[in-house]
Amino acid sequence: MSLSRLGIEFAGIQFKNPFLLSSAPPAMDARHILRAARLGWGGAVTKTVTEEPTVDPRTRLGALRRSGELIGMNNIELLSREPLTTWTEKWIPKIKAEAPNDFMLITSIMSSPQPEGWTSLAETISRTGVDAIELNVSCPHGSPEKHMGAFIGQDPTLVEEVTRAARKGTDLPILVKLTPNVTDIVPIAQAAVKGGADALSAINTVESLIGIDIETATPLPIAYGADQTEQLGTYGGFCGPAVRPIGLRVVSQIAKALPAMPISGIGGIENWTSAVEYLMVGARTLQVCTAVMWHGFSIIKTMADGLSNFMERKGYETLEAMVGEALPKISTWTALSKLPPVVARVVEDRCTGCKDCVVACADGGYVAIQMREKVAVINEEKCDGCGLCAVVCGAEAIEFVYAR
Repeated sequence: MSLSRLGIEFAGIQFKNPFLLSSAPPAMDARHILRAARLGWGGAVTKTVTEEPTVDPRTRLGALRRSGELIGMNNIELLSREPLTTWTEKWIPKIKAEAPNDFMLITSIMSSPQPEGWTSLAETISRTGVDAIELNVSCPHGSPEKHMGAFIGQDPTLVEEVTRAARKGTDLPILVKLTPNVTDIVPIAQAAVKGGADALSAINTVESLIGIDIETATPLPIAYGADQTEQLGTYGGFCGPAVRPIGLRVVSQIAKALPAMPISGIGGIENWTSAVEYLMVGARTLQVCTAVMWHGFSIIKTMADGLSNFMERKGYETLEAMVGEALPKISTWTALSKLPPVVARVVEDRCTGCKDCVVACADGGYVAIQMREKVAVINEEKCDGCGLCAVVCGAEAIEFVYAR
């Protein structure tokens, strides 16, 4: 299937494929962005540009692992280190001149709650030839201390005000990047739309404390205090595969509440299957950060090929046909049947005899599983269909069938 089949319209812009670099280290400068553009990415959102460049602590990245495998990452990195003029006079013109014509460039901007700053930044960026502007009102660390980032994004009134202020400064499409660190995302999304947003991006990172070095009682990642000797840490932004359930929840809630609003999905997109998940809950474009930081820009090929092959196998002629397909099936708890219609069954040729399901069901379930000739066997009369056995089965040897 030709990659042209992956094209999609988003906020009035035609993207050759839905995969974008999100506003993060992989989009820190012209060199990084141009490398991604030449490898086939549909576009990029620049590292956030503001009035004053940022100086970051070291170290600033922390890992969450399970059995040695990375499942999440925390960062305490902020915005672009370079002055606004570096972007407007050098990097953006270079990217627009040297990137393929079908590569779309979006600039992320951030200012204080004062509307004038947003208007001025939007005006300045609009003169560079970028294709759209994304408003960062969602950075969960560092910026809120300065009454920026998520300090704004957690307040519907401020979100509406700064969006309206940016709208005064540009005719370009405006995306507003939302924070998941709120009780209800819908009022925040509605405020952005009321202020003049053309699209929404969700989610930014989740405020977190990645862990503690128990030998020194120091938060991770370990940075340093003002004297450059005392080891300290702070709350950061959590990202990677482990946040995907939050991202899917937020995107689906926005899509259900605002069905006409284009959404750029972000959060744990690491392969074509997670891309499909976001498309099916309402996203139209897909922003990727952590997977690129771990595996490099070349993942675009396997993601695009995988998405194309899936479309061909399932008979999707366009991405549009896939967008939001799962939304009608996201219901309320009240609407669900309370009599479990299914029970678990072991696929015998996959079972490794590890007994993980037996232990889990005995102590966290319904004592419905026992071992027989080194294969797990499920007592359907005791099985409650809760799904715990499938959660702990690393061999994917559990399936669910209708109860007899």
